[in-house]
Amino acid sequence: MGVLIVSGSPRKKGNTEILLSVFDKELKKNNIGTKFISLSGKKINHCLNCDECIGINKCIQKDDFNSIYDEVLANKGFVVGSPVYVGAPTSLLMAFLQRLTYVAFNNNRPLSKKIGGPIAIAGESGQLTTINCLVDFYLVNEMIIPSSTYWNIGVGVHKGDIEKDEKAKSYIVRFAQNLAWIIKSLEA
Repeated sequence: MGVLIVSGSPRKKGNTEILLSVFDKELKKNNIGTKFISLSGKKINHCLNCDECIGINKCIQKDDFNSIYDEVLANKGFVVGSPVYVGAPTSLLMAFLQRLTYVAFNNNRPLSKKIGGPIAIAGESGQLTTINCLVDFYLVNEMIIPSSTYWNIGVGVHKGDIEKDEKAKSYIVRFAQNLAWIIKSLEA
């Protein structure tokens, strides 16, 4: 079991994916397997609060949610990245995380004790509001969040700008190292 990394950006190969790739490379250096999924181009509907997921551990809506949910369940770690849109995570990522939470709540909380955390990228500001919103997802699902030397944030306006943000890359590398250490410690 490795770590599932999900980009909540509607843009492929943008700053969010670039910073997530720094995280991915560091996990691989630490011998932790990874799988990357971009929500870009995926159809993720909003939760209908229909309770049809109770006891079946999947959502009845016909979109891309269930295949990604299966990947979340198959991995010990789960990390999400989001650009900041109007001071918050993307609505695409939030729709996915809200459904993920609801299905998990209704099916014996299979996200409990998974390890992960959020990463946020903005042009100027809003990263901490976004991180706080995403941390709430991890906490309410009883997940373990490794720390870093600062928040898991970066700054990048134009595509590729994040590659110049050395501080951001150092925060993400340390986050990956700490996550890898926790996974290895639990497996030992």
